[in-house]
Amino acid sequence: MAEPGRPGQSPFRSGAFRFALAFAGVFAVAAFLILGMVRHQVGRYAHEAMRGTLQTETATLQAEDRGTLVAEIGRRMKAAPDGTFLYLLLDPQKHRLIGTIPTEAARTGWGQVTMREHPPTPTDPERPERMVTLGTRLADGSLLVVATDGYDVDKLGGHMIRFTILWAIAITLIALIGGWMAGRVFLTRLAAANLAIERIMAGRTEQRLPMIGLAPEFDDLSRNLNRMLDRIDGLMEGLRQVSTDVAHDLRTPLTRLRQMLEAAREAATREDADAGIDVALAQADQLLGTFRAILRLAQIEGGGRRAPFEPVDLGGLLATLIETYEPVAADAGHGLTAHLESGAIVNGDAELLAQLFANLIENAILHTPAGTRVAIEVERSPGHIAVIVTDNGPGVPASERDRITRRFYQVDPSRSRGSSGLGLSIASAIVTLHGAKLTIDDAAPGLQIRVSFKERESHA
Repeated sequence: MAEPGRPGQSPFRSGAFRFALAFAGVFAVAAFLILGMVRHQVGRYAHEAMRGTLQTETATLQAEDRGTLVAEIGRRMKAAPDGTFLYLLLDPQKHRLIGTIPTEAARTGWGQVTMREHPPTPTDPERPERMVTLGTRLADGSLLVVATDGYDVDKLGGHMIRFTILWAIAITLIALIGGWMAGRVFLTRLAAANLAIERIMAGRTEQRLPMIGLAPEFDDLSRNLNRMLDRIDGLMEGLRQVSTDVAHDLRTPLTRLRQMLEAAREAATREDADAGIDVALAQADQLLGTFRAILRLAQIEGGGRRAPFEPVDLGGLLATLIETYEPVAADAGHGLTAHLESGAIVNGDAELLAQLFANLIENAILHTPAGTRVAIEVERSPGHIAVIVTDNGPGVPASERDRITRRFYQVDPSRSRGSSGLGLSIASAIVTLHGAKLTIDDAAPGLQIRVSFKERESHA
C-alpha cells in the first residue's frame, strides 16, 4: 500500500478530495433547498395568477343576463375552441344551458375536475388534464362555472423539480471532479516534500523542502521548516566540530599533564614533587577553563541564554570594563584608550555583552606583543551603534580572518599565552544571539573588530 503523500496514493483518499466531497454535500443540500424554495414560490405565483384570470373572466360574464350570457359564452367558445377557458352554465333546475365542463364540476367556489378538452383520436391520444374550476351562483339562480387547465403550472413544477435535481447532481459532480484534481495536485506537491524528508532522515542533512506552492501559508510552512533544518544542521555541525576540536586540541595539554604527574611521582625530592604538582594543577586549571568556555559557548549557541532582552547602555558598560582591564593591559605592557559616547542604548543581555567586549579586549591583549596600543570606540550612525576594538599589533592575514572565530583556532599558537582559542568563538555566538554583525578588518597596522547593533528605538 502506498504511503501518504506518495505518487501512488489515490487522490480519492486525500484530504483535499474529502474536503471537496464535504463541500459538495453542503452545496447539493443548499441547491435542493434554494431551488425547492424557488419552485414553491414560482408555483404559488402561477396558481395565484391562474386564479386571478378565472376571477376576472367570471366577473366579466356575471354582468350579462341569462340570454345574453348564453350567447356570449357561445361566441367565446366558437371564437377560441382551444382557448384558455372552458364553461358550464346550468339553469336553476340544473339543466345544462351551454358549456363542455362535466356536470360533476357544478359547484360554487373553487374546485377541480379531470377531463379531456377534445375527444381522443389515433393521432392525438390526448390524456385527461386537471382543470381548476370557479363556480358562481348568479342572481336568477343559475350556476356559472369557468375552468382553465393547470397544465402549464404542472409542467412548470415538473421542470423545476428536474432542474433542481439535475443542478444538484451537476454541482456535486463538479465538486468531486475539482476535489479529485485538487487531490492530485496536492499529492504531487506533497510527494516532493515527503521525498526530501526521507532523504534528510537517510542522512542527507543538506536536503531542504521544496516550496509547495498551493498557497502562501504552505510556502511559509516550508520556509520555517527549512530554517529549522538549517538551525539543526548548524547545531549538528557545531557538535561534530566541537568533538573533533576537543579530541585534537586537548590531546596535547592532557598528554603534558600526564607527563607532569609522572615526573612529580618520580621526583627525587619532596620539593621537586610539589613543584611538579603545582605545574600540573595549573595545567588542569587551564583545561577546566577550556571546558567551561566550551560549555558556555554551547549554552549561548543552543539558546540557553535567550532571556528577555533589556536596554543596555554600551557606554557605561564599556567604561566599567576599561576600568577593570587597564591594570591588566598595563601589566602586559599595552596601552588601553577609549572614546565613548553616552546614550548608546541597545536591547540585549548585559552580562553576555560584557563577556563579548571582555573577550575582544582580552584577545587584543593576549595576542599582541608588548607596546601595542588597544583602542575602544563607540560609533553612532542613524539607527545603528557600533563598538570598534582596534590594535596596532601584527594583525591577522586576510586569508585567516574568516577562521579566527572558529573554535580552538589560533593564527600563531606561540602568541596565545595559554589561550584556549575560544574567546572569539564565544564573542561571535553572543553577536549572533543579539542579531548584531561582527566584522574583522585590517587596521593597517593591526586588527580592527567592529560589532554593529541596531539602536534601540526610544518610546515616549
